[in-house]
Amino acid sequence: MKKDFTNFNIKINSWDDIKEFYQEIIQRNINSSNELENLILDFSKLSEFVSEEFGWGYINMTRDTQNEEYKNRFINLSENIEPKVKQFSFDILKKIVNSEYISNLDQSKWGLLIKRFKNEVEIFRKENIEIDTLITKETMEYQKTIAGMMITFNGKEYTLPQMALFLQSKNREERKKAFDSIVEKRLEYKEKIESILSNLTDLRNKKAKNANFSNYVDFRFKELERFDYGVKECKEFHNSILQIVTPIYGEILKEKAKRMGIEKLKPYDMNATLEDEMILKPFENISDFIEKSKKVFHSVDKRFGESFQKVVENDHLDLESRKGKAPGGYNYPLYKTGLPFIFMNSSGTDSDMKTLMHETGHAVHTITVKDLFTHFYKGTPSEVAEFASMGMELFTFDRWDIFYQDSKSLKQAKRKYLESIIAFFPWCAVVDKFQHFLYSKEKISSEERQKYFEEIFNDFSEKFVDWSGYENFKKISYHKQLHIFEFPFYYIEYGMAQLGAIQLWINYRKDPKKAVDAYLNALKLGSSKRIDEVYKTANVSFDFSKKMVKRLINFVYDEFKKVDL
Repeated sequence: MKKDFTNFNIKINSWDDIKEFYQEIIQRNINSSNELENLILDFSKLSEFVSEEFGWGYINMTRDTQNEEYKNRFINLSENIEPKVKQFSFDILKKIVNSEYISNLDQSKWGLLIKRFKNEVEIFRKENIEIDTLITKETMEYQKTIAGMMITFNGKEYTLPQMALFLQSKNREERKKAFDSIVEKRLEYKEKIESILSNLTDLRNKKAKNANFSNYVDFRFKELERFDYGVKECKEFHNSILQIVTPIYGEILKEKAKRMGIEKLKPYDMNATLEDEMILKPFENISDFIEKSKKVFHSVDKRFGESFQKVVENDHLDLESRKGKAPGGYNYPLYKTGLPFIFMNSSGTDSDMKTLMHETGHAVHTITVKDLFTHFYKGTPSEVAEFASMGMELFTFDRWDIFYQDSKSLKQAKRKYLESIIAFFPWCAVVDKFQHFLYSKEKISSEERQKYFEEIFNDFSEKFVDWSGYENFKKISYHKQLHIFEFPFYYIEYGMAQLGAIQLWINYRKDPKKAVDAYLNALKLGSSKRIDEVYKTANVSFDFSKKMVKRLINFVYDEFKKVDL
């Protein structure tokens, strides 16, 4: 008997709650291309429903890593239900790609999805399901460990994100004291974090070996569906950043040191508020933060404002930092309801504003693809997802006067942001290059990876900073980058997407409405088109060549120099 795939009025507590839906699809007879298409559509609806249930499990767990009910539900979903979902989903994918009617499907509609399905079938191994469950356990332990790192400073207890406020102090002694307390806490947990990373790399190498890959790098590129570029192009991007961006970043840091009256910056000087600057405070509290953000989005385009309003009205955001809350920030795309969840750790600094602009770009993307005909095209490769979020950051750039009503603070915030764009590229290259090394052979010791990280960290940026006295901390600075632990190799895309976003910004400066319309038209495509086609729809190029890096970074640097303090 055919199941109803239009209304899932159930809560997933066990595999039995959804098993019959998967079985019905697997057992269905396919006698025409029309029946095959209907099967794909039903599988899409089922996957969308299950994905949203899993989504809420993850959201609740990260909002409070110490809540036993949330933790147990997430573990149940991860250990007892997700493995079955993966196995049955694979059986359905195999049924689809092996169907005699697959070549009769409309290739303009289904071609890219079929390519992705074939790729999934090719790399799937049943034994990797259990490994994925173990990986999830390790990443949960990483989140819980970071979330539990509380620091007592000036008689009060703070989370790691909240300590960022003290690193912006004008008082150098206070900055040093704050930085020292962070270093002490990070080093206290050094061995535990290193152990988690060792376990994760071992598990991932085993996954690659099970799938008959010689290394995890090649396996992961396949898993991430990087059909448009490979390892060679990533390494060329690293070199372009080293040759073009690093010297410019060095000039910015030298200028900052000169303004501070010191020969070389210390790590606790990197985010300092200089004597002739103001402590940037874009909002008073979370409520003020939300209200000002609403005004910004509405002032850029009413469609952005309406999207953010929906998120707020439905209480789909959690912004403040608190004990037990997982690190980082994200937009979780809940595609079934078409309404995402925004999560971040506000510390009351100007970087919070950038983070919310970024995550709202993702949220707009989620809402924009709501009516796509299949769930499988709503999710996008990260090169497109991050283009949406970074594009939103730059769309809002000229409306930051809503956060900073005096011209001095506004100029300072803009200059700091433009500096952060340039500063990001070296770090992006370091994180990606480090991961290529992490998985370059089967066994790499903790000492080896720390030594390698320190070398490349120095090459790309830290040769401009005096780390004396903090060498042991410098070697493990990668502990702060959760992508290395939770989403391996998902980072270089930020650099690629930033180049697309800068092009978008240039277009916006010329014709705001045309640029926003093109942006939304591109987002509507989801992943139904190749990355370069999505970018082309937005009137920009998916191009991270040396020539493009040079043109766009010089443009940002020129804009940076124009902001006269």
